[in-house]
Amino acid sequence: MTDPELQDALVEETAEQDVPGFLKKRDLCRDLLLSGNGVYHIAHYTTGVLDFALDLFGHPSASPDGDESDSPERREVHRRVGAQLVYRVSELHRRLGELHTGALIRTVVQTGSGLVFCNTGVANEHVVGFAAVPGATAEPVADPGQVSAVDRAAAQLATDLRRLVRQRSQNPGGWETDVSGDLTPALPSGEALPHQLTGPPTPDEVLTAALRPAGLHYLSYHRLGEEVAAVDILEHSELDSFFNRGVTVADRRDRYQRLAGDLSLLALQVGRDLRRAVAGDVARLVLDVEMGAVYYYRLSLDDYLVGVTLNQDLVARADEEMATLARRLTAPA
Repeated sequence: MTDPELQDALVEETAEQDVPGFLKKRDLCRDLLLSGNGVYHIAHYTTGVLDFALDLFGHPSASPDGDESDSPERREVHRRVGAQLVYRVSELHRRLGELHTGALIRTVVQTGSGLVFCNTGVANEHVVGFAAVPGATAEPVADPGQVSAVDRAAAQLATDLRRLVRQRSQNPGGWETDVSGDLTPALPSGEALPHQLTGPPTPDEVLTAALRPAGLHYLSYHRLGEEVAAVDILEHSELDSFFNRGVTVADRRDRYQRLAGDLSLLALQVGRDLRRAVAGDVARLVLDVEMGAVYYYRLSLDDYLVGVTLNQDLVARADEEMATLARRLTAPA
């Protein structure tokens, strides 16, 4: 049942050129907004141009920045920031094309106080949403579990929008697949099992222990703009199907390395795009493509971690493993 206070606070605005095709899409977006999961603004764009927007700025729960106003200025800022994010996501889509892992279907940006998602419905249509992070803390590493309800709801919205035009789900986040089971990392066959460490583990040892075919496939650790360590299991036999004559292991490894080196700047650019609407630096960035995902986790002012999975069914699970690894890397020695 919809909270009457949320219903009373709802504001809807449609672009001048409204079309019948927006009606069902707007209904789906409204349902998400009124579900009470923390989303306070949602907008739909076609080729970066606003189609319609809905918000709950007049409701106290929709004010992560302490500003409870539902002023036209605040509303306009979120619309413009959303359009800028669509533009940035379109750029990232083109950049990720060199990986040959499919289109960018879901983008998640998490700061210490907020979450922003930009998910693709079909073709050049995007839905952008803003949500508060419940129980935000000063912890250095982002926790995807804090926002999983919003993240899953946003992924389902993208799937529902596709079904309106008879398109199949792209399984954003991998939540449609049952991947319950043992999360214990396993090294590639032929490598030694993890050994007992008597001193502080070096980054590459910690990273290697986190890799496994049913999880993360590539990891790199960066400090002061330089790669400190990078490890992968891309040559594991269970991953053979993800490569072909046109995209070899060496090709993709090289491309991941280049992308990882640029992700700090890309996260900074996204953070600047969002700053007028969401406070804080980007702590977690998820670039969910049709074949897996690329993750960025900020560890400190100078350090960050990049991870990759090629398995779409494991995107959410690998995200959790990234957070676990990031916490280990930031734990006191």
